[in-house]
Amino acid sequence: MKNLTSSARKKIGNHFGPLIAGSMALFCVWFCNGLWHGAAWSFIFFGMYHFVLILLGNMIGPAVKKVNGKLHLRAESRGYRYMQIVRTAILVVIGELFFRAVSVQSGFNLCGRMFTTFSFTGLSFDTMSKLGIDVQDLIIVGITLVFVFIVSLLNEKGISVREKIAAWPIVWRWVLLYALILYIVIFGAYGFGYIPVDPMYAQF
Repeated sequence: MKNLTSSARKKIGNHFGPLIAGSMALFCVWFCNGLWHGAAWSFIFFGMYHFVLILLGNMIGPAVKKVNGKLHLRAESRGYRYMQIVRTAILVVIGELFFRAVSVQSGFNLCGRMFTTFSFTGLSFDTMSKLGIDVQDLIIVGITLVFVFIVSLLNEKGISVREKIAAWPIVWRWVLLYALILYIVIFGAYGFGYIPVDPMYAQF
């Protein structure tokens, strides 16, 4: 693999050369990732979808930098980073459509319906109540999202939440740990109305 990288670097440059060996490893990782989730083409497509996204991102990296330079866009600016977050979120959600679809064709149909039959009425409380989602569920989700957002924001600013907690007295660390465990047990998948299902990995 090292020889392949060195040879490719000489022939196609320092940027694209290392991508060949790296892409081979990346392909294996995401192919196995998709296959690991289930014996269905939709899961394999899910893995290949992320493989292509990462590969394209690596390939067009230099071109994006040139375009940003000509347009005087700073990748470190807050607006640019927010744009990247929104872009990534959209791409991940599209991938999840194929992950949950019963087939690849069904996944494409779901993507198409986002643009042809999309309606905000599907986000109404009436629709959510039919799905078994009540106000309490939304509050729990909101609290959890705020918690995750704060931790992520601190990590992006270089503040390691894990290291901060590790510096606490052991008693308070265990209090926090048990509090988080109880939060998941009480408000998570094991709460009222929990229905056990067979794991998707049982397909193998």
